[in-house]
Amino acid sequence: MANSNTEHSKKLRAKNTAEWNKKQMAEGKVKSISMKLDTDLANEFDAILAELGDSRPKGIKALCEFYRSHKDTGCK
Repeated sequence: MANSNTEHSKKLRAKNTAEWNKKQMAEGKVKSISMKLDTDLANEFDAILAELGDSRPKGIKALCEFYRSHKDTGCK
């Protein structure tokens, strides 16, 4: 088994990731949000992201960019 796949290595990576995420939050570089959506809407969102090969944060960013670029065009 390669060193990167040992239980110790997995736990160490998880610990380092948790520490990095905590630091990013403390520095105000990232923000955690929680949303409750209707199941059908959440499933549709996830399906679209799967088609695009994107993550939820990237999907939300794309929606914001789309809105900003179209908000003055009369699209609603």
